[in-house]
Amino acid sequence: MSLALPAAVQAQESRNFIDHPITVCDADPLANSPPDFTDPDCRMMLFYEADPQDRQIWIELIFDADTAMIEAGKPMGLFFSAKASSEAFLNSVTIGANGVPGTSALSEKPGDMDAVFFVPEGTLRATDNRLVMRLSSMNGGINLQSPIHAASIAPYRNPRQPGPATWFVLITFGLLIAACVYFGVDSIRAKQRRDSAVIAMIAFASAAQLAAEAARDIVPYPYPLHDLRLSLILTFAIALGLSCTAYGLLVLFRPQKKARLIALLALLGVMLMITLFQQGFDIKTVLVLLSASLAISAAGVVSRAQGNRNGQWFALGGAIIGVAIFALGGLFLDTLLYLLIAAFLLWMLVVRARGGGLPDLAAIQAPAPPKRIELSSNGKIEFVDTGEVIRFSGAGDYVEVFLKSGRSGLSNASLTALERELPDTFIRVHRSHIVNADHVQSLQRETAGTGELQMADGSSVPISRRNMASVKSALVER
Repeated sequence: MSLALPAAVQAQESRNFIDHPITVCDADPLANSPPDFTDPDCRMMLFYEADPQDRQIWIELIFDADTAMIEAGKPMGLFFSAKASSEAFLNSVTIGANGVPGTSALSEKPGDMDAVFFVPEGTLRATDNRLVMRLSSMNGGINLQSPIHAASIAPYRNPRQPGPATWFVLITFGLLIAACVYFGVDSIRAKQRRDSAVIAMIAFASAAQLAAEAARDIVPYPYPLHDLRLSLILTFAIALGLSCTAYGLLVLFRPQKKARLIALLALLGVMLMITLFQQGFDIKTVLVLLSASLAISAAGVVSRAQGNRNGQWFALGGAIIGVAIFALGGLFLDTLLYLLIAAFLLWMLVVRARGGGLPDLAAIQAPAPPKRIELSSNGKIEFVDTGEVIRFSGAGDYVEVFLKSGRSGLSNASLTALERELPDTFIRVHRSHIVNADHVQSLQRETAGTGELQMADGSSVPISRRNMASVKSALVER
């Protein structure tokens, strides 16, 4: 994918050849002159179907020039974009070389991905023009489905002359980098470190993907580096999709750390499957970001089903972005994607500058955890503040609740239901125990991988081997 259309496509008085029929012949390794294109071994195909990867070929194109091209009197150029080295001859006149085609990686000198061959005045005729090109691609690491991207004749110009697209890239890239630095620093000193860190990752991944996308329009590079560029675009697209999904999950399911991790690992698995088995880098990138938008939408649906009324906005937003990616494809990924991310980051920067702090989106969009729980004790029902609770322990069909005052009671709710509804100060440490982290005095780790918590009321609570890492991490974060 390229952010800006090739100059030849934009120019008037041009002739586009990419869908034009051509004759293709395999090159004789012992000859440097064009072959007989009437040879039975030569074949007809469209220009974009020609494939010089791992071989050397000759192509012949017969075309008529538009009257406007001849009468304009402007210098003309052959604009050619391909993962190949090339030589071009127009009406038996050599008009240029991009690298040196060869029959092996050693004999070939790689050319640039995008080249412009100057067409000398008087070379172009009104009818029966004959373009002959020798192509080879011996130094590429990844074979592309369509290694030839553009071929046309148009008024000569510098294909990398700065234009509106260049300024769009520079301004957007600058904003993304500024946001990355700002939220990266903020993640070190802010109260909501995870929020800022994830936003910084979104900014970094989008800036890196934009830089990789726009590199082709700004910096000339030899065609073997095109494999690296495509791989970087896909890698940063995966990072961007995971970062955006991580932020949505953090907002909607802040207390459910394990569920968030499982969801991200599942999404990463889907993205890796796309990378391994889907053909074509463009469609891989589209599907990777489409899977992320659908994951965000699904998270919104689940959150809404759990009572978070604002989950519907994530569901709707993810669905709209998914439809836009599917319908617009490259247009969305090359331009609109970065505008949306830049707008989001700019809004976050403005909010921070005006309010002095990053908004607690989890508190805004997630349902507030209950401040009191229902407790049965000595035949009566009372309501107790969650801050008064030291721990919960499973007791058959009930849950026993232990309070700071030394009293205890029973709750009809299950431990699973309590874990989902309680504030994030409560941690599930064992299949049968939930503790209030504010009342943990110490953690003792055993050699078998299990452990034990000493609580403020003098009680001891076991930690299962499976929960040890998450319990320790949760206590450290506090």
